[in-house]
Amino acid sequence: MKIVVTNDDGPHSPLLETLVRGLEAVGNEVVVVVPERPRSAAGLARTYHKPLRVRKLGGYYVVNGFPADAVFLALKLIVPDAELVISGVNVGENIGIEATYGSGTVGAALQAGVLGVPSIAASMEVGGDVDFMMKVVEGAVASARAGLDGVLAVSINIPSVWKGGVYCVRKLARAVYRERLYEGVDPRGEKYYWRWGPRRSEFEPDTDAYYFYYMRGVTVLGLSESGVASVENFGRKLGQLIGAVQVDC
Repeated sequence: MKIVVTNDDGPHSPLLETLVRGLEAVGNEVVVVVPERPRSAAGLARTYHKPLRVRKLGGYYVVNGFPADAVFLALKLIVPDAELVISGVNVGENIGIEATYGSGTVGAALQAGVLGVPSIAASMEVGGDVDFMMKVVEGAVASARAGLDGVLAVSINIPSVWKGGVYCVRKLARAVYRERLYEGVDPRGEKYYWRWGPRRSEFEPDTDAYYFYYMRGVTVLGLSESGVASVENFGRKLGQLIGAVQVDC
């Protein structure tokens, strides 16, 4: 399969080379097209106010724009015959409404879906097992071969400690963090503001946050023009391939 790999962490992401080598090892042709620097939380941002440029950096293509720009250039210019786009693997999970729709990782996958190419966004909690990550990604690629009709993208989140479950998400958590606005004064005497807060300890049952943080499961979310979409067949196949003991799809 000809696969475009992109991300929102740039060419120096610690998980990028592992992902590429793992995909190539099982017979895929992989072309990497990524932003030239980290673009976390870029969502579906796109560049219209300046020219886009592409250059080679080692064996990768790097773009002076956002993750969605990288995918647009990949599919319109560099690899127009790509069969699948994998965005990630993101360093850190993308759980809840804000993280899902604000994620550059997910945004890149959605851009691919809009352009008609099946896509998977993969994110892993910090401290996760890289070998298990590759098992999940390879299982997702195999599951995607059966088709992803009716969805623009599938977002997969991998916990740092897996308790054996795969859960198809039907509802996103509204708020994952208890954020507040911090105010400070910089060395020049000007005020600045910082948005931050700890993660909540309790989540509404049957949300992606509940399955991820409480059940410690791999979550599978289908995204379409109307919001959350059914990906039950994909989720069941993925669960089978990674040896899940519980599959809620």
